[in-house]
Amino acid sequence: VLNDEIFAILVLMALFTTFMTTPTVLAIYKPLRGIYSQTSRRLQRQLPLTENSQDELRVLACVHGPENVPSLINLVESIRNPKRSPLKLYVMHLVELTDRSSSIMMVQRARKNGFPFINRFCRGASATPDQIAAAFEAYGQVNRVNIRHSIAISALSTMQEDICHIAQEKRVAMIVLPFHKHWRGEGEEAMENVNNGWRMVNQSVLKRAPCSMAVFVDRGFGGGLKQEAEPSSPTLKRVCILFFGGSDDREALELGGRMTEHPAVSLTILRFLEKAKDESMKQSHSSSTVPINDEREKEIDETTMAIWRRNQSVKHEEKVVDNITEEVLKLGQSREYELVIVGKGQFSSSMGAELSANQIEHAELGPIGNILASSDCGIVPSVLVIQQDKPNADETATSRMVQDKHETTIDASITNNEPSV
Repeated sequence: VLNDEIFAILVLMALFTTFMTTPTVLAIYKPLRGIYSQTSRRLQRQLPLTENSQDELRVLACVHGPENVPSLINLVESIRNPKRSPLKLYVMHLVELTDRSSSIMMVQRARKNGFPFINRFCRGASATPDQIAAAFEAYGQVNRVNIRHSIAISALSTMQEDICHIAQEKRVAMIVLPFHKHWRGEGEEAMENVNNGWRMVNQSVLKRAPCSMAVFVDRGFGGGLKQEAEPSSPTLKRVCILFFGGSDDREALELGGRMTEHPAVSLTILRFLEKAKDESMKQSHSSSTVPINDEREKEIDETTMAIWRRNQSVKHEEKVVDNITEEVLKLGQSREYELVIVGKGQFSSSMGAELSANQIEHAELGPIGNILASSDCGIVPSVLVIQQDKPNADETATSRMVQDKHETTIDASITNNEPSV
């Protein structure tokens, strides 16, 4: 039997516990999800164009299923360059969580052994995460690549939080996302649209990513399944980087720099130049849409290209074109390359005006990536669209100017001291 004194103590204890638990937990537990660092991480900063850098390159590669694995392994193999810096690969298998009981069972099983049991609910046993992990594990052991696996099981509306959280936690320099359309195979013009929700995931990650981004439009890069067992096969992979200028294209060049010393990669840099215009047209463009730092960007582009021209292992081409769209389509239809790397893009006013006249189906890929990702133009090569991590929008103009000056100094020192890429 409780007397009044004991009852009052119990009530006070209950009230104290109720009101103190929440603030105590909030003070002790500070989740990182949704809190992204202000520090900019990109390939150019982490891996300058020198052979002395031994910084570890960390890449987060996301997969939807086993169909993404062969080409992704070939892509990773292409950028593996132990002479410049070691590669650490984080592989994240993205699994959509729905209201169906199958998804709930996947989560319950994942808590026991780390791998959800999805054989009964996916298209065949080949879709198991165990097989995806085994493929990357085998590749890592053969080529001495440090690989870590994880599975993100969440709704598509919150999937970008998981991706950005891991990228932030592991301090990766680049995230590689698969395109939301899958290649059906040789002889098929159209690509299969698996789930439009994955497109929204890609768009959200592109906006929130704490590092540089790459969207991989796979059309069987490296020979597909034939190359999976032997990623270091002597079969030559022909790669082309389209350079229009700007930070995204320079980031694409930096990624290409890791491919130059790979014996199975043949790299070509194709630079598109504007056709000379009369003074009246130049004044018209400059008074309307040319950004303030356009001349400075061109200066950095020229410095970067001067470095690349000294690399004898890379083929260089320059084209002055009247119609950029036609030239890009012609290149995509030519079967000359297996992979085309392009920046999402910042363009001069005249180039931007020409490209803006095209119908944009995939704005998240930029104007050039949108053309090369088209499913009804007979485009042959796989496409990798690069977006360099941008400074946070809250930074002041002064801090941006200091940052730009610092990067220009780095470029100048490289030009004076580094004879090759």
